[in-house]
Amino acid sequence: MTGQPSEPCVTFLVASPHGDLPYAPETAEVPLEGCPLHTTYGEYFAGLRDFCLGPGLAALVGAAGAAAGRPVAAGEVSELVIKAQKHGALYHPASIEVRFPGGQATLGANVATAPHGWAALAREHAVLERLSRGIALAGLPRPLCYDAGDRLDILLVEWFAGFHEFHAATGGGIVVWDFEGGGIAPLGPKRAGEAYRQAARILALCLDVSSGARIWPWRHAAGDFVVRPGGGPGGRTDVRLITARGYAPSALGGGEQGLLHFFLTTTLFMRLDRLDGVGERVFLPQWCLAAAVEGMLNALVQRPEVQEHIPDFPAALRRVTPEVWRSLLTTDADLCSDPDAAFLLDRLPGHISELSGILCS
Repeated sequence: MTGQPSEPCVTFLVASPHGDLPYAPETAEVPLEGCPLHTTYGEYFAGLRDFCLGPGLAALVGAAGAAAGRPVAAGEVSELVIKAQKHGALYHPASIEVRFPGGQATLGANVATAPHGWAALAREHAVLERLSRGIALAGLPRPLCYDAGDRLDILLVEWFAGFHEFHAATGGGIVVWDFEGGGIAPLGPKRAGEAYRQAARILALCLDVSSGARIWPWRHAAGDFVVRPGGGPGGRTDVRLITARGYAPSALGGGEQGLLHFFLTTTLFMRLDRLDGVGERVFLPQWCLAAAVEGMLNALVQRPEVQEHIPDFPAALRRVTPEVWRSLLTTDADLCSDPDAAFLLDRLPGHISELSGILCS
C-alpha cells in the first residue's frame, strides 16, 4: 500500500530593512499593523499556510515546474517559506517561496483581512484577469489563484523577483527598498528617470482610449510600482506595476477629452509620493515630469485608437492652453474626492506651466 506524500515543511518569516526576521511564537497574538479587525500574525500565517496546502497548492506546484523546466509533483515540494513583506491600507502582502530538489520558485500573495480590502481584492482579481492577458506588453502580474475565506481573502500572483519599491528620500533623490540586497539604496538620476518613464508608459499602455477606462487608483507611496535597477538584459532598468485595484473610465470618458484628461492626471500623480514612502507628501521635480511625458508619448503616439481621435497627438498637446488643461479637472469627481487633491491642486499651475514647456521644447 502506498502512503500519502508528506506535507512540506512550512517556515514563516517577516521582512524588515535589516533582514528577514524569524516568526516567534510570542508574535502570534500581535495584531497586524493597520488591520481594523485586529487580525493577528498567528491568524495571518495560519491562513496562508492552509491556503498554500489547499486551494493554492496547484498554482505553487505549477510555478515550481515552470522554474524547473519539467513537471514537479506536489510530493517533491520540500519546503514553503512564507514571508510577510509589508502592511498597507488594503493588503498585507506575502511572498511564498516553493523549494524542491534542485531549485525553487517564488509567488506573491495579496492578503486582505478586512471588508474594504476584501472588496478591493475582488476588483483587483477581475482587473488583472483582463489586463494581464489582454495587454502583455504592460507586464502586469498574472492572477494564479483567488480564494475568499472567512477572515482572509488571498490572491496568488506572479512574483517579480529582484524588483523593489522606490520612493523619494528625505535627504533628496530616489531610493530603492532592497530588503533582500542590503536595505535602502540610492537610485541614480539616470535610472530614476527611466523608472518613472516606464511607470507612465505602463499606465498609458493599459488605457482604453475609446471608453477612457484606466487603472485607478494607484500611488507611488503605496508601492504600486517596483523597480529592478540594472537587473535586466544588458544592465537595463526594468519597472513593473504589481497591482491594479480598479479599471473604469474617468468622468470625462473616452475620446479626445478623455485622452487629454488622462495625460494631465497621470503626469500630475506621477510626481506625487511620500518621503521615504510613509512621511510627508512630496511633489517630485521637473525631471520626473519630463520622464513621464516621454513614457506616455512612447506608448500613445503609435496606437491606432489615438490616431483616430487625435491624428497628431504631440502637436495637439502643444496647442492645449493652460485654461483648457485646468478645465479638464473641473468635472473630475475622482480628483475632487481624493485625499491628495488639495496638495496637488496647489501645485497645478506650476505643473501646467512646466508641462507646456516640455511639450513645446
